[in-house]
Amino acid sequence: MSKSTASGRKTSFVRRFRIMRVFMVLSALIISITPAGRRIFSQACYEFGFNDRRDETGLLEIHILDVGKADAILIRSQDHAALIDAGKFDAADTVADYLLRHKVTALDYLIMSHPDSDHIGGMPGVLGEISVGAFVQADTGYFSEEGSGLSALLSMLEQNGTDTMSMEPGDSFTMGQAVFTAIGPMGSFEDPNNSSLVLRMDCRDFSALFCGDMEYDAEQALILSGQDIDIDLLKVGHHGSSTSSSLRFLWETSPKYAAISTALDRNLLPRDEVLERLEDVGAEIYRTDTDGNIVFIYDGGRVRVRLDKEERTDYETVEHRPF
Repeated sequence: MSKSTASGRKTSFVRRFRIMRVFMVLSALIISITPAGRRIFSQACYEFGFNDRRDETGLLEIHILDVGKADAILIRSQDHAALIDAGKFDAADTVADYLLRHKVTALDYLIMSHPDSDHIGGMPGVLGEISVGAFVQADTGYFSEEGSGLSALLSMLEQNGTDTMSMEPGDSFTMGQAVFTAIGPMGSFEDPNNSSLVLRMDCRDFSALFCGDMEYDAEQALILSGQDIDIDLLKVGHHGSSTSSSLRFLWETSPKYAAISTALDRNLLPRDEVLERLEDVGAEIYRTDTDGNIVFIYDGGRVRVRLDKEERTDYETVEHRPF
């Protein structure tokens, strides 16, 4: 091979390499400036484990964590964070890892809806990884410390020097731009589900209701109390059990969005009748068993929904997708 031929091939290769590099730069530029490109880039970052935050503003985020048939809800507003429940014992690492992956190293509030193991089981494990400013619970004397893990949890909180807040209806606290008000339980119930702490959260013109495992009797007491329970987002009570989410309660709350934290097990939750009731009131239904982690993002003007699973596996009522 002559030197001139070799030189020509080298020049051709360099030219092709430069053209390819220009093409790659232009492709990256297109990806960075087009909505579709940003979605692709954002999804790729998320799939590879990078915390891209997907354009959250920091005004308000509500994360419904996929922890099986259990509850764990992260709420963030302006660099402040609260966690409502923490799933079962074996979900502690999942919850703590999720918080750390989203740069939450400290919680302003750790909130217990009620002391069932699928709500507080993961709390000791989370406390081992994340610092907590205050522990929040319902002001009720019914909750037994026997057999539920509550006694051990309270001892750990005391050892850590964590403040404890017992809330009764009308009590409130502020976190960032969000205001949390206890509106239940209204009355005395000898049942931990109906004794769940019921929190209404307001952030500008967006509102949400967190019900723990509240069932029919406590729902009716809440309705009769005359409190404002008309909200935008309902964290559906008791994982979609038929003993909760009565039709009258749903009509009174009239949620635009409904989030159900559940998983496939022998109870077959959420029940079909609950899904039908939610559809009847026009709610967009999201479920951790079909959607994975669910994040509601409020920027002061609109609400966006981010799902772990872009393609839902079986049940579909949502008219639009966040991607």
